Amino acid sequence: MNLSTKTRKILKGESPIPLYFFALMPFSLVYSLAVRIRAALYRIGVFNARALPCKVISVGNLTAGGTGKTPMVIYLARLLASKGMKLAVLTRGYGGSREGRTEVVSDGKNVILSPAEAGDEAILLARSLPGVPVVMGGKRYEAGILAVERFNPEAVILDDAYQHLSLKRDINILLLDAVHPFGNGFTLPMGYLREPVCAAGRADIAVLTRTEIKAGTGSISKAAPLLPVIKAAHRASSLRGLWGGEDIGLGSLAGARVLQVSGLADPASFSLILQKFSAKITKSLEYPDHHAYSQDDLAEIQAATSETGAEMVVTTEKDAVKLSTLKPVGVKVAVLGIEMEISEGADALDGLLFRHLGKN
Repeated sequence: MNLSTKTRKILKGESPIPLYFFALMPFSLVYSLAVRIRAALYRIGVFNARALPCKVISVGNLTAGGTGKTPMVIYLARLLASKGMKLAVLTRGYGGSREGRTEVVSDGKNVILSPAEAGDEAILLARSLPGVPVVMGGKRYEAGILAVERFNPEAVILDDAYQHLSLKRDINILLLDAVHPFGNGFTLPMGYLREPVCAAGRADIAVLTRTEIKAGTGSISKAAPLLPVIKAAHRASSLRGLWGGEDIGLGSLAGARVLQVSGLADPASFSLILQKFSAKITKSLEYPDHHAYSQDDLAEIQAATSETGAEMVVTTEKDAVKLSTLKPVGVKVAVLGIEMEISEGADALDGLLFRHLGKN
C-alpha cells in the first residue's frame, strides 16, 4: 500500500482523524458489513472450509500489514523444526510476477524461483528456512495440496492467512501491533483494519508484537477478553554486507551516520531499532511496501548518501532480497537482520502447540 506518511499515521491511529476523512465512513461501514457476513456464513456452514491432510497453523493479522508476520512465521518454523517436526510454509507470493500461481518457491534445499517471480517475502522465507519447503499460491488449499504431494509435511504454516477462511486450521495465531493494535479503529478504507475488531475472537492466541516500544494489552482484553495474549519483540540479530554477505557487526552502528532505506508498511519501527543501537539517521528513504527496486533507485540512494554525509546505508532483509539482484554501486550497504523474540508467555505458546501438534 503506497501511502503518504500523513495518511499512514491517520489510518494507524497515530494522528487525529481529520473531518474530511469521515467522507469514507459509508464505504468502511459497507466493507465491515460485508466481511462480517462472509465470516458468519463460514461459521454457520453455508460456505465450506476445506481441510488439508495435515495439521495447519495460520499466522495473520487484522490490519493491513506492519505486525511482523514474516519474522513470526520464521520463528515458528524454526521452533517446530527444532522439535523434529516436518514442515512446509505456504505463502501468497505477493508482488512477484507469478503471484496467483501455485508453485514451489523452495524445496528446502534449493530456492527455485527468483525474487522477481515469487516476491520478496516468499524468497526471504525460503532463504531463512533451510530444510523447510516454501510453496506459494493465492489459493492456500491448492498450495497445501501441492506441499503435501511433494513434501509430505506433518504440518504447514500459513503466512498471512487470518482472513483466508476457506481453509480449515488447527491453530489460529493473530498478530497485533502493541503500539496501535487496531489502527484508528475503523475498517478499510477509513482505517487500517481488514476486519472489525470483534474478529479477534476467532484466534486461539494473540501475539502482541513490537513490545520493545509498548507492552500494554488493555484494548485487546476489551476486544477479546478470553483470548490468551503473549508478548513478542523485534530483536536485531545481525548486520551484514548486502552484496558480499560479510559480517559488519551491530556495534558498528553506534554513532554512525546512517542513511535508512526501506520499503515497509511501517518504516518507523525500523528507525526505532537503528536508534536503539545509537545510529544517527541522516535521512530516511521510504519506498512503497514490496517495492521493486531498480538501478535508478540505487542511484538515488547513492546520491542521498553523498548529500547527507552518511557513512553507510542500512536496509532490511526484505528490501535486501530485491536490492541484492542489482548491480553494486560505490556505497556501503548493510542489511539489518531482525528476529522475533517471545518476551512473555512462551509457555502459553508451547502449550498450544503441544495440545494441537503433540510438540513441546
